[in-house]
Amino acid sequence: MLYNLHTHSFYCGHGTGRISDYADEAQEKGFDVLGFSEHCPFPDDLFGKTRMAYSSMPSYEADVRAEKRPFPVLLGYEIDYLKTMHGYFADLLGRVNYLIAGVHFVERPDGDWATPFSTGFDDGDVSRYIDRAIDAMQSGLISFLAHPDVFLCKRPFDSLARTAARELSAASLEYSVPLEINGNGILKGKGGYPHPLFWEEVRRNTDIAVLSTDAHNPAHLHKTIGDIRKFASELDFTVLEPAIDDCRLTLRRETES
Repeated sequence: MLYNLHTHSFYCGHGTGRISDYADEAQEKGFDVLGFSEHCPFPDDLFGKTRMAYSSMPSYEADVRAEKRPFPVLLGYEIDYLKTMHGYFADLLGRVNYLIAGVHFVERPDGDWATPFSTGFDDGDVSRYIDRAIDAMQSGLISFLAHPDVFLCKRPFDSLARTAARELSAASLEYSVPLEINGNGILKGKGGYPHPLFWEEVRRNTDIAVLSTDAHNPAHLHKTIGDIRKFASELDFTVLEPAIDDCRLTLRRETES
């Protein structure tokens, strides 16, 4: 199958292109499924510079629902899961096809928020990252954990990174939440993800993964699919594929289709 379930647009504030532009690109490339997973805002617009305004949610959802294509177009969000906001995210899942989670920020003891992209993570941040990612997998709300190795953007692969790979892959098995091999790091040349050593360690626990390009531009929707397929194949991962069951996204092995 040709699909992408991690797709952004101009709505997030750091992407470009309308919803229809991505759907046009997917149709031209022969996609079987296209899923939109815009960065989910908080009611108080926490992290507002990197996601849509809370007030824009109805417009985003209407734009996705308006797309009628020869293939399914799914409505979703990428959430930064916080236990204190579980009810908010659960209500959100009730009106969309799926949620995914990505940990983009961790809160330090002094109240500051650290991000792997600009500030980089220290050892304490990595430990907090692991905890937040596992919280998201435990929540029962998400279809997969996005870019689990993103914390390596500005860090070497060391013993703590190895621990993270082991703990996240173990949680993936325990909670039946697959991990995502993400193509955006390839596109941006960030070097941190997808990280071969991280995924070699993951492969010791699980042989399944989800592939996504994490597109923020219509031209990038398909661009890294070949790269991440090759990456998964070289490490002998079984790639899960999307299905729709009663308006909900499910993921299954190819042999189950």
